[in-house]
Formats: sequence, structure tokens, C-alpha cells
Amino acid sequence: MYSYLDLVKQTDSVPYPKDVQHNFIQQKCYAFLAHDGIPIGRILPFVVEHLTGFPSVLKVDHNKQTVKISPSMDTVHARSEMLSRIVNEWRRKKTFKVLEGWRDELYCVYNPTHTEYLFIERAAAALFGVITYGVHIVGYVPGPELKLWIPRRSYNKPTFPGLLDNTVAGGIGYPHGIMETVVKECAEEAGLSREYVLSHIKPAGVISYNHQRENTVELEEGLFQPEVEYVYDLEMEPDVIPKVVDGEVESFELFTIDRVKEELKKGSFKYNTATITIDFFIRHGILTPEDEPDYLEIVQRSHRLLEYPVM
Repeated sequence: MYSYLDLVKQTDSVPYPKDVQHNFIQQKCYAFLAHDGIPIGRILPFVVEHLTGFPSVLKVDHNKQTVKISPSMDTVHARSEMLSRIVNEWRRKKTFKVLEGWRDELYCVYNPTHTEYLFIERAAAALFGVITYGVHIVGYVPGPELKLWIPRRSYNKPTFPGLLDNTVAGGIGYPHGIMETVVKECAEEAGLSREYVLSHIKPAGVISYNHQRENTVELEEGLFQPEVEYVYDLEMEPDVIPKVVDGEVESFELFTIDRVKEELKKGSFKYNTATITIDFFIRHGILTPEDEPDYLEIVQRSHRLLEYPVM
């Protein structure tokens, strides 16, 4: 059985500077640097091995443990094209399993000024440890007994098949904005109309964390995945029922809060959706400091200050 803090630690799993394991990560990994030396990601040594063949565009310094983009890559287009060539070659050679989940979807990496620095294929983002962004929508039915619409992920999905999820969730792919992504994902995953979503959706904050992937059958071990998730509440009438549209989920079921709590403790939710569900409990007064001894650490670890430039 998992505690709420256990679940949040699974999501925000990269050690903090105060942790003993932090020094090990610092010694083991390579900093991914922009052309001006600003850190934008973290790369594991087994990935760096495949970057040494591109010296004109990426400088690998084994002494400093850095991988730096060449100053000659002086535009967003040049930097994005350079990374595209590299990851497409890896995909062709089947260098990394994670690229088998190729999405033909671009994620944006940002400058300190919150402007676009480069774009990278979604499936390749974790290989460079750059920050990625998404939206998570918690659909709920109010009443004497509040209930949540909970989908089960498709058993055919390459990642986390069969686990429980938030009502709707999706990555923010370029060039879509945050609310545009909310509307798009609600339509694609749950069959909810634009008009309904825009008239019922409410922003509910942001969750940020630094996740390090565990070894699975599908994916390489240890890849870094710092993420920012924009969270929304979607109050729904009892007669509005989400439906399976694009095959991302198997089915939707209306859960009582007690059922949600039970499934959280069993570890039935995808790691980050468990944290976002716990955050829903906090902002709706379901989880309070009076009944949760780890309340403060749960809140802190689900709002991590990330070390790279953000959106």
C-alpha cells in the first residue's frame, strides 16, 4: 500500500541537493548546455556516447561533463534542424527504445526570456532531459458525494498500459497554446465539445516535478523527465458522460472519492496523475494538514522549482 507521500515521491523522484544520491547524479550525468552556456537539460552517459559523432554542432567535453550546442547554431531553426537530424538518425538505427514511441509532435525548449530556443521531437525529449509541458483536466461531478471521472489507459498504449489516469491529459505540442491544448485533448480523448469545455473549465494551478524514469520493458532506465503540468478542474453535470474517441483509453468510470483513495493506495494510477489527483484532494479540502502528517512535503514536492528556463 502506498502513502500519498510515496506517490508524490514516485513523480518527483530526482534527488534534491540535500539528498545523498544527488552527488551521484551530478557526478554521473552530463549537463546539456545552450550555445551561451545556460543549462537546459541533463544527459546520461549512454546517450552521450552517441553524440560524439556530431562535433560541428555539439561539443562534448568529457572533463567538464557537458554537451554544448555550437554557437554556429544561431537560430531556432538551425538548432531544431540539428537535433532533428540526430534523433532521426537514432530512430533509423533503432539506437534507443524510447524512440519507438515516435509521435511526430514537437515540444518547445525555452530561453530564460521565456522565448523559443529550439524544438525537439516529443519521444526524444527525455534523452536530453529537457523540460516538457502538458495539461491535466480533472472532471468531477459535484454533489453530496463528489465523484471523479476516471479513465483507464488503453492496454495497447506503449507507456503505462491499463493504469488509471486523469479525466483528460496531453502534452503541449508546438504550436498549440495551453488552452488550445485543453480544448483539443478534451475533444480527442473524451468527446467533449469546445463550447462545453470553455464554459465549464477552471484553471487550478500548476504541478512541477523532476522525474527519473525507472527501468521498464519498453524504455531505457534512468532518463530524466522534468515536467510542468497545467492543471484544470472541469465541473460536469451528471448527464454529461465522457466517451472514448481516439483509443487512448479503454473506458471511463465515475469513481467516488473513497474509490479513488483506494486505487491511489494500491498504486493503480499513472505516477504523475496520482500526484495531480492528490493535488485535487488538497485544493478541494479532501486532504488537509490535520489528517495528513506529510502534508507540507507533499505540497512542496509537487511544486518543484525546476533548474532550467521555463515557458
